[in-house]
Amino acid sequence: MPNLYEALTWTIDEPQRPREYVFHDGGELLANVTRVQVRRPDEAAMPYANPHAQYDESRVVLCVAGPDQTPYFYIDRTDDPMRPQPAHVVAPNGGRIGSIAVSTGGVKGIFKLMSGQQGGRYALLDAHGNETALLTTPGLRNAKEPGTIADPGGTQIATYQTGHSTYAERRRSHTVRLFHPLPEPQRTLVLASLIGVELMIPPG
Repeated sequence: MPNLYEALTWTIDEPQRPREYVFHDGGELLANVTRVQVRRPDEAAMPYANPHAQYDESRVVLCVAGPDQTPYFYIDRTDDPMRPQPAHVVAPNGGRIGSIAVSTGGVKGIFKLMSGQQGGRYALLDAHGNETALLTTPGLRNAKEPGTIADPGGTQIATYQTGHSTYAERRRSHTVRLFHPLPEPQRTLVLASLIGVELMIPPG
């Protein structure tokens, strides 16, 4: 059975329900991504789980697990309309692996984004806040071009192509191609990166 951490190429598909995904490689299942219900502080006294939790975008927690349902890691993001919040990547034991955060690239980066020359930029940060990689989405002028993931020195370590999900035309898919195996925590952060970016986009 293929292993998510051994694959150099994988596709992330969004099958049916928003905020749930599958990782696969040539049809071989690598991982399932399911939403975990969380209680808000004001629900602490409720004797049952909030039945509307799957529609509540104030906080989304996803579990990335192998085909045998063993968790690999979690992706946790709280929505704050006043300030962009990162998507945190958390180990099954609760330890923080890192985060996916918006990176403006300074004034020049904002100008390139607004003009369509460059896409969004997202920093992949380790548990201490150090950048391990930078993900750049295609610009509006060249929306069909691949996105890139580069190391802190600017060398590309992966590319990805966004298309339509094989499950539904209105859902996205991302196919990622690594150029070589990556060390931890960079590897897990790259695996989590595109779903972390998805959590910053309203579900469609």
